[in-house]
Amino acid sequence: MEGVNDARPASDDAKKKPTASSVWTDDEFEAYLRGELLTHPLASHYPDLFATAPSLIRKWRERYHGNPALWKRLFAKDRVLKEFVEAAPFVDAIQRLVVGSDFREGEKFTVVDLACGRGYLSMLLSELLPPAKVERLELVDKGWAMHNLQPTSEHISSSHIYGSYYETWPIRLNTSKVNLKKGKEIRNMEKRLFNDRGPVILVAVHLCGTLSLRAVDLFNRNPEVRFFCLKPCCLPGMVHAKRDEVFYLGNHSFDSKSVCMSGRWVKNVWKGPPRTTTKAFFERWADNLFLGLDDGGAAKIKKTILVQNDGGYQNEFLFAERLPETAAVWEVLRRDNRSTKGVEAD
Repeated sequence: MEGVNDARPASDDAKKKPTASSVWTDDEFEAYLRGELLTHPLASHYPDLFATAPSLIRKWRERYHGNPALWKRLFAKDRVLKEFVEAAPFVDAIQRLVVGSDFREGEKFTVVDLACGRGYLSMLLSELLPPAKVERLELVDKGWAMHNLQPTSEHISSSHIYGSYYETWPIRLNTSKVNLKKGKEIRNMEKRLFNDRGPVILVAVHLCGTLSLRAVDLFNRNPEVRFFCLKPCCLPGMVHAKRDEVFYLGNHSFDSKSVCMSGRWVKNVWKGPPRTTTKAFFERWADNLFLGLDDGGAAKIKKTILVQNDGGYQNEFLFAERLPETAAVWEVLRRDNRSTKGVEAD
């Protein structure tokens, strides 16, 4: 496996930007992605994963060779690589967890990917993880169509998952329409997925506002969730502060006014408080989510990992595992370096 220190300057072909109509060979496509990923500062912290990712994304391209329209819709280089980089700490931890776990005969992991969007994270995990240890990946998002209904333009298209592609995924991908703001839908999801059929990995990347509260609650009240990963996104809106709400997570509570913030993006321009202010609120938000994670019989850690540069500040990652710990996971999580720092429960 090629590591970061083995990287060579990309060829002229590999420096060209790929498009859906590219006449590149799959080798040239993979070489371009490798050149792009190995320039990211995080590549030195996850060298094996960053070296492997281009070959995984190449498999997507090979899968959709006969459907250029689908590939054009699915693959936008900047979006896909950004999704990979921001999920890389979780992908690395999940791979270490799965490979390092021993089960009773017939027992396997289920991965639940909350607010998954098109499912890039689960698509990567399907190509990367050993199928002998993972039963399925459940892609949860309110944007999917119900299984008994024909999708419309208002839904996330699942054509890259189902139909003739369904059996080609090494680990099954299944979509699940769930609005995480609706308690009844969450409870129905818990009955379906957290039911003693095996350990669950619950992963949540880019959860907006109070959806992060829902994710922490799911870990706290479902002992079947063996491993938990959360990367919060935007802050809760001011509506909660105006209502004088107090947020409760397990035995921890905090005033919504301490974490709620107004502001929004308008045509790629931020309309709201200065970034220094929002950064402080965001870090306080992540701290409270971490404190709300139930650590009775579990290990947990919050790490700042610089996946966003050029002024981005959404670099807080929360991890938790119900005991016993998986040594291969926690040796890495507890290891600090130049672009990561961690806070662990006492």
